[in-house]
Amino acid sequence: MSVSPPVLELAEPPSLARELLRAAVARRPARPGEVPRLEVRLRHFTPDPRQLALYREVCGFPADGHLPLTFPQVFATPLHLALLNRPEFPYQLLGMIHVRNHLRQYRRLAEGATLSVLAWVEGQREVRLGRELDLHTRVEEGGVLVWSAVTTMLRRLPGTGERPREERPASASAATSEEDVLFAESRPAPWTVPEDTGRRYARASGDYNPIHLHALTARLFGFPRAIAHGMWTVGRCVAEMGAAAEAPALTLSSVFRRPLLLPSRVVFQTAVQRDGAVAYRVKAEDGQPHVMGQLTPGASSEDLDVDVPSPSGRGSG
Repeated sequence: MSVSPPVLELAEPPSLARELLRAAVARRPARPGEVPRLEVRLRHFTPDPRQLALYREVCGFPADGHLPLTFPQVFATPLHLALLNRPEFPYQLLGMIHVRNHLRQYRRLAEGATLSVLAWVEGQREVRLGRELDLHTRVEEGGVLVWSAVTTMLRRLPGTGERPREERPASASAATSEEDVLFAESRPAPWTVPEDTGRRYARASGDYNPIHLHALTARLFGFPRAIAHGMWTVGRCVAEMGAAAEAPALTLSSVFRRPLLLPSRVVFQTAVQRDGAVAYRVKAEDGQPHVMGQLTPGASSEDLDVDVPSPSGRGSG
């Protein structure tokens, strides 16, 4: 029986820029490997007020005394990278793709709150384009769960893209048509996304991945221009939803469809559902979606679809 590596205990958040540099110089085997349970924990952490102010400014959130719904993802991301940079993790971090995000807020967090953060990864699953794995995050205040997330990453592997596509809709255009019906009564809001959006969000988040900064550095990784951070797009959408995103308990699900090149003109749309949920999407001028998701009122720990460690065991205390 294999023994899980010890929990990585941190006294302060790791530097995201330093973790990206570690990822750039790390060497990992090209072949697939097992993903063991890896955990990192940060106790007694208070978000940086300056970073919060920069985040509000670039995403459009008001300074209302509370953390925006999506902000915990920002201070959790350096912990995620610290996990994926551990020698036990089998894949190269650079090149992994953020494909989905599912987060729950159980109550609004005051901006000066003292928090404990636990993040972990374990296992993977085979998909058409390679391997998917889930990064789990649990945020507590005073030992009580207040925010959680599942961040799904894709690692492309050679030869996987050519396998037969299974469980694919009969027509991609049919799926697009269903989305268009959903947003048929929505009033489109045009956005102009400036060329410096990636650099501004990098200052707020610490994510200085070169694909987001300049066209020149993005071309080194196969992009014609720099691309916006996916979580900037999600944060901007949540800020645009106003009061709907200010409820105490919320669930937000997001799917990243294709990169948003900088600069761009895009369209933001929302559609209120009968149950009070708000569907949203950001689409390009050619009609193809960049991000699509749903904001739902309510969140309960009972319906968590993640393996939450017990506070008496590996959980945060």
